[in-house]
Amino acid sequence: MSRSLDAPLSPNEEVTLRRVALGISPMKDLAPRDLMRLTSLSLVEIDAGVPRLTEFGRKRYRALPRAADVKDLTLEAMIAAVSDRLRKTTD
Repeated sequence: MSRSLDAPLSPNEEVTLRRVALGISPMKDLAPRDLMRLTSLSLVEIDAGVPRLTEFGRKRYRALPRAADVKDLTLEAMIAAVSDRLRKTTD
């Protein structure tokens, strides 16, 4: 599944991958197009209406710049990290 780890992601897809990894957004708030692409790359799977990272998704997330270790983040830090990333992608 090298394609899963090497395929380019758009900034929006990267943000969606981060949101799924951190579990901070309900599915209704995630872009369906991004989820469809991440699912086709085997990075995300939908289980009972909840998006979760696959093993490839976890590897891809850890390879992203400034990927936070989920165990070390507080909710406030996670929100701040995602907000900062969103702000940078719109600049």
